[in-house]
Amino acid sequence: MTQSTKTLLQMVALLAIAGSIGGYAYFGVFKKDQETEKQQEHDLRLFAPQKYEERAPDGGAPPAEFTRLSVTAGGTTTELERAPGGEWQIVSPVKGKADRLVTDAIVSQLQTSKFKATLEEDPDPASLERYGFKQPQFVVQATAQVNGQPRSVKLVGGAENSFDGSIYVRRNDEKPVFTAEGGVRFTMAKSTFDLRDKQPFAVEDARVQKIALKSVNNEYLLERTDKQWSFVKPNTEAADNPSVASMIATVAQERAQRFPDDTQENRKALGFDAPLIDTTLTLVDGQTVRLRVSRQVTDAGENFYVLRDDAGGSSLAQVGPGATQYDRNPGDLRDKSIVRFKKEAVTRMVFRDLGGPEIVVDKGSVDASAEAWKVVAPRAGKAKIFKVTSALWALASAKILAAGEEKPKDWGKYGLDDKAKSIALFGADGKELARFVIGKPVPETPSGFYVRGTRDQVLQSDGSRFVDLPFKLEDVLDEGKDGG
Repeated sequence: MTQSTKTLLQMVALLAIAGSIGGYAYFGVFKKDQETEKQQEHDLRLFAPQKYEERAPDGGAPPAEFTRLSVTAGGTTTELERAPGGEWQIVSPVKGKADRLVTDAIVSQLQTSKFKATLEEDPDPASLERYGFKQPQFVVQATAQVNGQPRSVKLVGGAENSFDGSIYVRRNDEKPVFTAEGGVRFTMAKSTFDLRDKQPFAVEDARVQKIALKSVNNEYLLERTDKQWSFVKPNTEAADNPSVASMIATVAQERAQRFPDDTQENRKALGFDAPLIDTTLTLVDGQTVRLRVSRQVTDAGENFYVLRDDAGGSSLAQVGPGATQYDRNPGDLRDKSIVRFKKEAVTRMVFRDLGGPEIVVDKGSVDASAEAWKVVAPRAGKAKIFKVTSALWALASAKILAAGEEKPKDWGKYGLDDKAKSIALFGADGKELARFVIGKPVPETPSGFYVRGTRDQVLQSDGSRFVDLPFKLEDVLDEGKDGG
């Protein structure tokens, strides 16, 4: 064996030894330290429902679905439950919907917050009392389902560390006393009132199909069809969608100030035998929500109470005056539009002004674009598209300022007879969709004009919105383009 061969073999051996040492350092020390750190990160979470490196059947990280919470604070224990995919419900000491933001904060805190440090590994009873565990600030117990198995935790919050604002905590039956951020106490130490939904009378607008109200002053029945609210009682007519939506939203946003005991004695004492307002909402699935409002007058002012009854039970709360919003005069909820029509259904418009020819514009079909509008009378030509579309917008958005005489014998005294300015709208089948008539100025009312629209009634509107309507040929005919 030559000297060069010996040297080469020695180098190979040294490289093998170095590789072994490096492999041991990486796999035996570095990787082991990494695993230890990951394990510690897992174990220091307030609640880790999933076991360390646990996997779902598909190999991914298994989700944790929380199903039960028990929160003890201020000497009262509140029990909450949630069906899979459902919302949190309080089941004791009262029954009702839970505040989603509060419960979500507790669940999030449990899963994401970590202990800052281990304060004492094996404290004696005197130490535990000193740390505030004889009268804890909170006790939270939670259960979550992971891979079809229930996993639970119990956290007990002791006193506050005045040095840094942290809080002493114990977990399950573990002996150590840990420290955690002070925010844990703020999130966990919740009373039954804190955990209750503060908007117990909210109903999602889109789910409401009917509104039936009976009060001391008003009575009506509203029904929604194809996104349009209409009166069924006292008259059959369109309602104002924005006004109805605002009414629903105002009551929904009313927050509970307190929750009196829901007993028959309390209901009677608060006046629910003869409520100020009695509203029944029928939802799209056929279920009903009944909201009764009572009022108590005291030396300090008025107090309002709402009693809700639905398929989930009853809820009684003291609220603000916003809860009375359903008590509206039907006249205030009537559709404020002067003419009701769908802009996309209009294919022909006829403008008429006394002393001049009728101006007729047409676009042929509902599928035609705005560019298809043409003047067809008194002379054919390309229409000024902006003028036509602006006229449609002005008519659709024109609102009532005031309502006057219904079915007057003399429309002429308001300037609303056959001699008045008018705009007639037609559909593709040639049928009239709507007619807008502009009459005389309203005396002593700046820019006010008498108008007539869908209703057989004298109305008043803001005439300043009508000055640009094309009642003359030059207003709408685009002379610069061939309309052939």
